[in-house]
Amino acid sequence: MNADCSGKHGRRQLREGLKAAGQFDEFQVAGRLFPVACVALEITQRCNLDCTLCYLSENAEQAYDVPLVVLFQRIAMVHRRYGPGATIQITGGDPTLRKVEDIEALCQEIRRLNMRSCLMTNGIRANRPFLARLAQAGLNDVAFHVDLTQERVGFESESALNAVRKDYIGRARNLGLRILFNTTVYPGNLAEVPALCQFFRSQARYVSLVSFQMQADTGRGAADKRDIALTQDVLSDHISAGFNVDFPSKMGIGHSECSRYDHLAISGDRAVSFLANKALLKRVISTLEHVDTSGRVVADLPDMIRKAPLCDPIMVLRFATELLKMIWRLRSGLWAGRGRVSRMSVVLHSLMDAKALVTERCEACVFMVATSTGPVSMCEFNAERDAHLFKPVSLNADGKETWWSAATGQMTDTPYYGLPPSPKFKQMKGRERAAEMRRRGKPI
Repeated sequence: MNADCSGKHGRRQLREGLKAAGQFDEFQVAGRLFPVACVALEITQRCNLDCTLCYLSENAEQAYDVPLVVLFQRIAMVHRRYGPGATIQITGGDPTLRKVEDIEALCQEIRRLNMRSCLMTNGIRANRPFLARLAQAGLNDVAFHVDLTQERVGFESESALNAVRKDYIGRARNLGLRILFNTTVYPGNLAEVPALCQFFRSQARYVSLVSFQMQADTGRGAADKRDIALTQDVLSDHISAGFNVDFPSKMGIGHSECSRYDHLAISGDRAVSFLANKALLKRVISTLEHVDTSGRVVADLPDMIRKAPLCDPIMVLRFATELLKMIWRLRSGLWAGRGRVSRMSVVLHSLMDAKALVTERCEACVFMVATSTGPVSMCEFNAERDAHLFKPVSLNADGKETWWSAATGQMTDTPYYGLPPSPKFKQMKGRERAAEMRRRGKPI
Protein backbone atom coordinates (compact mmCIF):
# COMPACT_ATOMS: atom_id res chain seq x y z
CA MET A 1 0.00 0.00 0.00
CA ASN A 2 1.50 3.35 -1.01
CA ALA A 3 1.69 6.34 1.27
CA ASP A 4 -1.20 8.14 -0.41
CA CYS A 5 -3.58 5.19 -0.16
CA SER A 6 -2.70 4.56 3.48
CA GLY A 7 -3.95 8.00 4.44
CA LYS A 8 -0.44 9.17 5.47
CA HIS A 9 -0.49 11.89 2.83
CA GLY A 10 -3.77 13.21 4.22
CA ARG A 11 -2.43 13.15 7.79
CA ARG A 12 0.71 14.99 6.77
CA GLN A 13 -1.21 17.74 5.00
CA LEU A 14 -3.63 18.16 7.90
CA ARG A 15 -0.76 18.15 10.38
CA GLU A 16 1.02 20.92 8.48
CA GLY A 17 -2.17 22.97 8.34
CA LEU A 18 -2.68 22.63 12.09
CA LYS A 19 0.94 23.50 12.78
CA ALA A 20 0.69 26.64 10.67
CA ALA A 21 -2.40 27.63 12.66
CA GLY A 22 -0.65 26.99 15.99
CA GLN A 23 -3.07 24.16 16.75
CA PHE A 24 -0.80 21.12 16.85
CA ASP A 25 -0.08 20.72 20.58
CA GLU A 26 0.39 17.48 22.52
CA PHE A 27 -3.38 17.07 22.91
CA GLN A 28 -4.16 17.31 19.19
CA VAL A 29 -5.16 13.99 17.56
CA ALA A 30 -6.15 15.31 14.11
CA GLY A 31 -3.26 14.87 11.69
CA ARG A 32 -1.62 12.63 14.27
CA LEU A 33 -4.02 9.68 14.56
CA PHE A 34 -6.35 10.29 11.61
CA PRO A 35 -6.24 12.26 8.34
CA VAL A 36 -9.81 13.60 8.33
CA ALA A 37 -12.89 13.43 10.57
CA CYS A 38 -15.31 12.91 7.69
CA VAL A 39 -15.90 13.70 4.02
CA ALA A 40 -19.34 14.76 2.82
CA LEU A 41 -20.61 13.16 -0.38
CA GLU A 42 -23.54 15.28 -1.55
CA ILE A 43 -25.74 13.08 -3.72
CA THR A 44 -28.66 15.50 -4.18
CA GLN A 45 -29.47 19.12 -3.47
CA ARG A 46 -33.19 18.42 -3.11
CA CYS A 47 -34.76 18.65 0.33
CA ASN A 48 -38.23 18.18 1.79
CA LEU A 49 -37.73 20.90 4.43
CA ASP A 50 -36.93 24.61 4.30
CA CYS A 51 -34.70 25.22 7.33
CA THR A 52 -34.32 28.79 8.50
CA LEU A 53 -30.55 28.22 8.72
CA CYS A 54 -30.10 26.10 5.58
CA TYR A 55 -26.54 26.04 4.20
CA LEU A 56 -27.62 25.32 0.61
CA SER A 57 -27.65 28.15 -1.93
CA GLU A 58 -30.68 29.70 -3.63
CA ASN A 59 -29.78 27.87 -6.84
CA ALA A 60 -28.91 24.54 -5.25
CA GLU A 61 -32.21 22.74 -5.74
CA GLN A 62 -32.08 23.57 -9.44
CA ALA A 63 -29.10 21.21 -9.72
CA TYR A 64 -29.71 17.74 -11.14
CA ASP A 65 -28.75 14.78 -8.97
CA VAL A 66 -25.14 13.71 -9.41
CA PRO A 67 -24.92 10.47 -11.49
CA LEU A 68 -23.66 7.36 -9.75
CA VAL A 69 -20.61 7.18 -12.03
CA VAL A 70 -19.50 10.60 -10.75
CA LEU A 71 -20.21 9.67 -7.14
CA PHE A 72 -18.14 6.51 -7.53
CA GLN A 73 -15.27 8.65 -8.83
CA ARG A 74 -15.49 10.82 -5.73
CA ILE A 75 -15.57 7.81 -3.40
CA ALA A 76 -12.40 6.52 -5.10
CA MET A 77 -10.78 9.93 -4.65
CA VAL A 78 -11.56 9.89 -0.92
CA HIS A 79 -9.99 6.44 -0.64
CA ARG A 80 -6.84 7.54 -2.48
CA ARG A 81 -6.52 10.65 -0.35
CA TYR A 82 -7.41 9.37 3.13
CA GLY A 83 -7.11 5.60 2.93
CA PRO A 84 -9.27 2.79 4.35
CA GLY A 85 -11.26 3.66 7.43
CA ALA A 86 -12.24 7.16 6.28
CA THR A 87 -15.86 8.10 6.99
CA ILE A 88 -18.02 9.27 4.08
CA GLN A 89 -21.19 11.14 4.93
CA ILE A 90 -23.90 10.43 2.37
CA THR A 91 -25.71 13.74 2.44
CA GLY A 92 -27.37 16.52 0.45
CA GLY A 93 -30.00 18.14 0.56
CA ASP A 94 -31.66 15.11 2.00
CA PRO A 95 -30.19 11.94 0.45
CA THR A 96 -33.34 9.91 1.10
CA LEU A 97 -34.99 11.74 -1.79
CA ARG A 98 -32.88 9.61 -4.12
CA LYS A 99 -33.80 6.03 -4.91
CA VAL A 100 -32.86 3.62 -2.16
CA GLU A 101 -31.10 1.50 -4.80
CA ASP A 102 -28.70 4.38 -5.47
CA ILE A 103 -27.80 4.73 -1.80
CA GLU A 104 -27.43 0.95 -1.49
CA ALA A 105 -24.91 1.00 -4.35
CA LEU A 106 -22.94 3.77 -2.63
CA CYS A 107 -22.89 1.93 0.71
CA GLN A 108 -21.70 -1.23 -1.00
CA GLU A 109 -18.88 0.60 -2.79
CA ILE A 110 -17.79 2.38 0.40
CA ARG A 111 -17.76 -0.93 2.26
CA ARG A 112 -15.83 -2.60 -0.59
CA LEU A 113 -13.08 -0.03 -0.11
CA ASN A 114 -13.03 -0.63 3.67
CA MET A 115 -14.33 2.84 4.49
CA ARG A 116 -17.23 3.86 6.73
CA SER A 117 -20.56 5.30 5.59
CA CYS A 118 -22.96 7.59 7.44
CA LEU A 119 -26.40 8.63 6.19
CA MET A 120 -27.16 12.28 7.06
CA THR A 121 -30.92 12.83 7.00
CA ASN A 122 -33.80 14.74 8.52
CA GLY A 123 -35.42 11.33 8.94
CA ILE A 124 -38.75 12.08 7.29
CA ARG A 125 -38.35 9.37 4.63
CA ALA A 126 -35.92 7.19 6.57
CA ASN A 127 -38.39 4.57 7.77
CA ARG A 128 -37.26 1.27 9.27
CA PRO A 129 -37.45 -0.81 6.05
CA PHE A 130 -35.40 1.89 4.27
CA LEU A 131 -32.73 1.86 7.00
CA ALA A 132 -32.74 -1.94 7.17
CA ARG A 133 -31.96 -2.16 3.44
CA LEU A 134 -29.06 0.26 3.82
CA ALA A 135 -27.73 -1.52 6.89
CA GLN A 136 -27.71 -4.74 4.89
CA ALA A 137 -25.82 -2.92 2.12
CA GLY A 138 -23.10 -1.85 4.55
CA LEU A 139 -24.26 1.46 6.06
CA ASN A 140 -22.45 2.03 9.37
CA ASP A 141 -24.13 5.09 10.89
CA VAL A 142 -27.30 7.12 10.57
CA ALA A 143 -27.28 10.76 11.71
CA PHE A 144 -30.67 12.37 12.24
CA HIS A 145 -30.89 16.15 12.02
CA VAL A 146 -33.74 17.38 14.22
CA ASP A 147 -34.21 20.89 15.60
CA LEU A 148 -36.47 23.96 15.60
CA THR A 149 -34.85 25.54 12.53
CA GLN A 150 -36.69 22.92 10.45
CA GLU A 151 -40.07 24.37 11.49
CA ARG A 152 -41.78 20.99 11.65
CA VAL A 153 -45.51 21.55 11.98
CA GLY A 154 -46.87 21.05 15.48
CA PHE A 155 -43.53 21.23 17.32
CA GLU A 156 -42.86 24.48 19.13
CA SER A 157 -39.89 23.49 21.30
CA GLU A 158 -36.89 21.19 21.33
CA SER A 159 -38.50 19.24 24.18
CA ALA A 160 -41.57 18.64 21.98
CA LEU A 161 -39.24 17.42 19.21
CA ASN A 162 -37.97 14.70 21.55
CA ALA A 163 -41.00 12.70 20.42
CA VAL A 164 -39.58 12.80 16.89
CA ARG A 165 -36.14 11.83 18.17
CA LYS A 166 -37.55 8.86 20.08
CA ASP A 167 -39.43 7.73 16.99
CA TYR A 168 -36.23 7.91 14.92
CA ILE A 169 -34.30 5.95 17.56
CA GLY A 170 -36.97 3.26 17.36
CA ARG A 171 -36.63 3.07 13.59
CA ALA A 172 -32.86 2.52 13.74
CA ARG A 173 -32.50 0.36 16.85
CA ASN A 174 -31.12 -3.17 16.53
CA LEU A 175 -30.11 -2.74 12.89
CA GLY A 176 -26.39 -2.69 13.62
CA LEU A 177 -26.21 1.07 13.00
CA ARG A 178 -24.62 3.69 15.20
CA ILE A 179 -27.29 6.33 15.89
CA LEU A 180 -26.20 9.99 15.82
CA PHE A 181 -28.09 13.26 16.26
CA ASN A 182 -27.32 16.73 14.88
CA THR A 183 -28.76 19.93 16.34
CA THR A 184 -28.34 23.44 14.94
CA VAL A 185 -28.05 25.90 17.83
CA TYR A 186 -29.21 29.52 17.54
CA PRO A 187 -30.62 32.07 20.02
CA GLY A 188 -34.11 30.57 19.66
CA ASN A 189 -33.13 27.19 21.15
CA LEU A 190 -29.92 27.92 23.06
CA ALA A 191 -31.73 27.94 26.42
CA GLU A 192 -33.05 24.44 25.71
CA VAL A 193 -29.61 22.90 25.15
CA PRO A 194 -29.15 21.74 28.79
CA ALA A 195 -32.54 19.97 28.75
CA LEU A 196 -31.73 18.48 25.34
CA CYS A 197 -28.44 17.12 26.70
CA GLN A 198 -30.38 15.53 29.55
CA PHE A 199 -32.65 13.87 26.99
CA PHE A 200 -29.67 12.54 25.05
CA ARG A 201 -28.15 11.30 28.31
CA SER A 202 -31.35 9.34 28.96
CA GLN A 203 -30.98 7.73 25.51
CA ALA A 204 -27.28 6.92 25.83
CA ARG A 205 -28.04 3.22 25.55
CA TYR A 206 -28.95 3.81 21.89
CA VAL A 207 -27.28 7.09 20.83
CA SER A 208 -23.54 7.02 20.11
CA LEU A 209 -22.86 10.66 19.26
CA VAL A 210 -24.58 14.04 19.53
CA SER A 211 -23.40 17.08 17.59
CA PHE A 212 -24.28 20.71 18.23
CA GLN A 213 -23.69 22.97 15.22
CA MET A 214 -23.66 26.71 15.84
CA GLN A 215 -25.61 29.07 13.62
CA ALA A 216 -23.55 30.47 10.73
CA ASP A 217 -24.33 33.14 8.17
CA THR A 218 -23.96 30.95 5.12
CA GLY A 219 -26.33 29.58 2.52
CA ARG A 220 -29.94 30.54 1.80
CA GLY A 221 -31.40 30.37 5.32
CA ALA A 222 -33.90 33.14 6.05
CA ALA A 223 -32.86 33.59 9.69
CA ASP A 224 -30.90 36.59 10.90
CA LYS A 225 -27.11 36.63 11.04
CA ARG A 226 -25.31 34.91 13.90
CA ASP A 227 -25.93 36.54 17.26
CA ILE A 228 -22.58 37.70 18.63
CA ALA A 229 -23.70 36.48 22.06
CA LEU A 230 -23.67 32.89 20.76
CA THR A 231 -20.07 31.80 21.22
CA GLN A 232 -18.31 28.47 21.66
CA ASP A 233 -17.79 29.22 25.34
CA VAL A 234 -21.48 29.99 25.89
CA LEU A 235 -22.59 26.82 24.11
CA SER A 236 -19.94 24.79 25.94
CA ASP A 237 -21.32 26.05 29.25
CA HIS A 238 -24.83 24.97 28.26
CA ILE A 239 -23.59 21.50 27.26
CA SER A 240 -21.67 21.25 30.54
CA ALA A 241 -24.80 22.13 32.49
CA GLY A 242 -26.87 19.52 30.63
CA PHE A 243 -24.49 16.60 31.09
CA ASN A 244 -23.08 17.90 34.39
CA VAL A 245 -19.52 17.53 33.12
CA ASP A 246 -16.73 19.99 32.39
CA PHE A 247 -17.17 20.14 28.60
CA PRO A 248 -15.05 20.06 26.49
CA SER A 249 -12.11 17.78 27.14
CA LYS A 250 -8.60 19.00 26.50
CA MET A 251 -8.25 16.72 23.47
CA GLY A 252 -8.33 18.48 20.10
CA ILE A 253 -9.94 16.97 16.99
CA GLY A 254 -9.08 19.86 14.70
CA HIS A 255 -8.89 23.65 14.94
CA SER A 256 -10.09 24.82 18.35
CA GLU A 257 -12.21 27.56 16.76
CA CYS A 258 -13.97 24.94 14.62
CA SER A 259 -14.72 22.06 16.99
CA ARG A 260 -14.69 20.83 20.57
CA TYR A 261 -15.05 17.25 21.73
CA ASP A 262 -15.60 14.97 24.68
CA HIS A 263 -16.35 11.29 25.19
CA LEU A 264 -18.57 10.40 28.12
CA ALA A 265 -19.37 7.38 30.25
CA ILE A 266 -23.06 7.54 31.19
CA SER A 267 -25.06 5.56 33.71
CA GLY A 268 -28.50 6.56 34.90
CA ASP A 269 -28.50 10.31 35.43
CA ARG A 270 -24.72 10.57 35.81
CA ALA A 271 -22.03 11.28 33.21
CA VAL A 272 -18.24 11.51 33.49
CA SER A 273 -15.57 12.19 30.88
CA PHE A 274 -13.20 9.47 29.75
CA LEU A 275 -10.77 12.27 28.89
CA ALA A 276 -10.72 14.26 32.12
CA ASN A 277 -7.25 13.15 33.28
CA LYS A 278 -5.03 15.43 31.19
CA ALA A 279 -1.74 13.78 32.17
CA LEU A 280 -3.06 10.34 31.21
CA LEU A 281 -4.64 11.70 28.03
CA LYS A 282 -1.33 13.26 26.99
CA ARG A 283 0.48 9.94 27.51
CA VAL A 284 -2.18 7.99 25.59
CA ILE A 285 -1.93 10.33 22.58
CA SER A 286 1.87 10.17 22.67
CA THR A 287 1.76 6.38 22.80
CA LEU A 288 -0.74 6.02 19.97
CA GLU A 289 1.25 8.43 17.80
CA HIS A 290 3.95 5.79 17.51
CA VAL A 291 1.51 3.01 16.63
CA ASP A 292 0.39 2.34 13.05
CA THR A 293 -3.08 3.91 12.95
CA SER A 294 -3.51 3.64 9.19
CA GLY A 295 -7.14 3.18 8.39
CA ARG A 296 -8.30 4.47 11.78
CA VAL A 297 -10.58 7.48 11.95
CA VAL A 298 -12.12 9.79 14.51
CA ALA A 299 -15.00 7.33 15.06
CA ASP A 300 -12.44 4.84 16.37
CA LEU A 301 -10.85 7.23 18.89
CA PRO A 302 -12.71 5.91 21.96
CA ASP A 303 -11.67 2.34 21.18
CA MET A 304 -8.09 3.34 20.41
CA ILE A 305 -7.81 5.17 23.74
CA ARG A 306 -9.40 2.28 25.61
CA LYS A 307 -6.89 -0.16 24.09
CA ALA A 308 -3.86 2.08 24.60
CA PRO A 309 -2.55 0.02 27.57
CA LEU A 310 -1.94 -2.84 25.13
CA CYS A 311 0.61 -0.56 23.45
CA ASP A 312 2.11 0.67 26.72
CA PRO A 313 1.72 -1.82 29.60
CA ILE A 314 3.03 0.79 32.08
CA MET A 315 -0.29 2.57 31.64
CA VAL A 316 -2.33 -0.40 32.87
CA LEU A 317 -2.13 0.73 36.50
CA ARG A 318 -2.94 4.31 35.58
CA PHE A 319 -5.93 3.19 33.53
CA ALA A 320 -7.14 0.97 36.36
CA THR A 321 -6.85 3.83 38.83
CA GLU A 322 -8.71 6.20 36.53
CA LEU A 323 -11.41 3.59 35.93
CA LEU A 324 -11.99 3.22 39.67
CA LYS A 325 -12.31 7.00 39.98
CA MET A 326 -14.87 7.05 37.18
CA ILE A 327 -16.88 4.26 38.79
CA TRP A 328 -16.89 6.20 42.04
CA ARG A 329 -18.14 9.35 40.32
CA LEU A 330 -20.83 7.29 38.55
CA ARG A 331 -21.91 5.43 41.68
CA SER A 332 -25.40 6.94 42.11
CA GLY A 333 -26.07 6.57 38.38
CA LEU A 334 -24.91 2.96 38.43
CA TRP A 335 -27.51 2.17 41.07
CA ALA A 336 -30.29 3.89 39.12
CA GLY A 337 -29.08 2.49 35.81
CA ARG A 338 -28.81 -1.07 37.16
CA GLY A 339 -25.08 -1.15 36.52
CA ARG A 340 -25.36 -0.38 32.79
CA VAL A 341 -22.71 2.02 31.46
CA SER A 342 -23.01 3.54 27.97
CA ARG A 343 -20.61 5.68 25.99
CA MET A 344 -21.43 8.84 24.04
CA SER A 345 -19.33 11.28 22.05
CA VAL A 346 -20.29 14.97 22.21
CA VAL A 347 -19.15 17.39 19.51
CA LEU A 348 -19.51 21.15 19.12
CA HIS A 349 -19.11 22.51 15.58
CA SER A 350 -18.61 26.17 14.70
CA LEU A 351 -18.81 26.77 10.96
CA MET A 352 -17.58 30.05 9.51
CA ASP A 353 -19.72 32.76 7.97
CA ALA A 354 -19.51 32.71 4.17
CA LYS A 355 -18.05 36.23 4.01
CA ALA A 356 -15.64 35.72 6.91
CA LEU A 357 -13.57 32.68 5.91
CA VAL A 358 -10.24 32.33 7.70
CA THR A 359 -7.58 30.73 5.50
CA GLU A 360 -5.75 28.96 8.33
CA ARG A 361 -8.99 27.31 9.48
CA CYS A 362 -9.78 26.12 5.94
CA GLU A 363 -6.29 24.64 5.62
CA ALA A 364 -6.63 22.87 8.96
CA CYS A 365 -10.13 21.55 8.26
CA VAL A 366 -11.17 18.03 9.30
CA PHE A 367 -14.68 18.31 7.78
CA MET A 368 -14.35 18.13 4.00
CA VAL A 369 -16.64 17.86 0.97
CA ALA A 370 -15.86 15.55 -1.96
CA THR A 371 -15.79 17.33 -5.31
CA SER A 372 -14.59 16.23 -8.71
CA THR A 373 -11.41 18.28 -8.24
CA GLY A 374 -10.65 16.95 -4.76
CA PRO A 375 -11.70 17.54 -1.16
CA VAL A 376 -12.73 21.07 -0.13
CA SER A 377 -13.29 22.49 3.34
CA MET A 378 -17.01 22.45 4.22
CA CYS A 379 -17.02 26.17 5.08
CA GLU A 380 -15.30 27.05 1.81
CA PHE A 381 -17.68 24.78 -0.12
CA ASN A 382 -20.76 26.41 1.45
CA ALA A 383 -19.42 29.89 0.71
CA GLU A 384 -18.86 29.00 -2.96
CA ARG A 385 -21.49 26.30 -3.41
CA ASP A 386 -22.76 27.32 -6.85
CA ALA A 387 -19.24 27.46 -8.27
CA HIS A 388 -18.63 23.90 -7.11
CA LEU A 389 -22.08 22.52 -7.97
CA PHE A 390 -22.27 23.81 -11.51
CA LYS A 391 -18.68 23.27 -12.57
CA PRO A 392 -18.67 20.78 -15.50
CA VAL A 393 -17.51 17.29 -14.56
CA SER A 394 -15.13 15.51 -16.91
CA LEU A 395 -15.81 11.84 -17.65
CA ASN A 396 -14.04 9.37 -19.86
CA ALA A 397 -16.24 6.86 -21.65
CA ASP A 398 -14.74 4.44 -24.15
CA GLY A 399 -11.66 6.61 -24.50
CA LYS A 400 -13.71 9.72 -25.30
CA GLU A 401 -13.94 12.67 -22.91
CA THR A 402 -17.45 13.83 -22.13
CA TRP A 403 -18.80 16.39 -19.69
CA TRP A 404 -21.71 16.28 -17.26
CA SER A 405 -23.42 19.45 -16.06
CA ALA A 406 -25.53 19.76 -12.90
CA ALA A 407 -27.28 22.72 -14.55
CA THR A 408 -28.67 20.62 -17.41
CA GLY A 409 -28.31 17.04 -16.21
CA GLN A 410 -26.87 16.24 -19.65
CA MET A 411 -23.68 14.68 -20.98
CA THR A 412 -22.07 16.76 -23.74
CA ASP A 413 -18.91 16.69 -25.83
CA THR A 414 -17.90 20.13 -24.58
CA PRO A 415 -18.18 21.56 -21.07
CA TYR A 416 -21.24 23.68 -20.20
CA TYR A 417 -20.49 26.48 -17.75
CA GLY A 418 -23.91 28.06 -17.39
CA LEU A 419 -26.16 28.23 -14.34
CA PRO A 420 -29.69 26.77 -14.28
CA PRO A 421 -32.72 29.02 -14.81
CA SER A 422 -33.79 31.03 -11.78
CA PRO A 423 -36.26 29.05 -9.66
CA LYS A 424 -39.95 29.70 -10.02
CA PHE A 425 -41.78 30.97 -6.95
CA LYS A 426 -43.00 27.52 -5.90
CA GLN A 427 -39.40 26.28 -6.07
CA MET A 428 -37.93 29.13 -4.02
CA LYS A 429 -36.67 28.55 -0.49
CA GLY A 430 -34.95 30.49 2.25
CA ARG A 431 -34.10 34.17 1.85
CA GLU A 432 -35.19 34.31 -1.79
CA ARG A 433 -38.68 33.02 -0.99
CA ALA A 434 -39.00 35.32 2.03
CA ALA A 435 -38.04 38.32 -0.10
CA GLU A 436 -40.56 37.35 -2.78
CA MET A 437 -43.26 36.88 -0.14
CA ARG A 438 -42.58 40.38 1.17
CA ARG A 439 -42.63 41.76 -2.38
CA ARG A 440 -46.06 40.20 -2.90
CA GLY A 441 -47.28 41.52 0.45
CA LYS A 442 -47.89 38.01 1.82
CA PRO A 443 -47.17 36.85 5.37
CA ILE A 444 -43.91 34.95 5.68
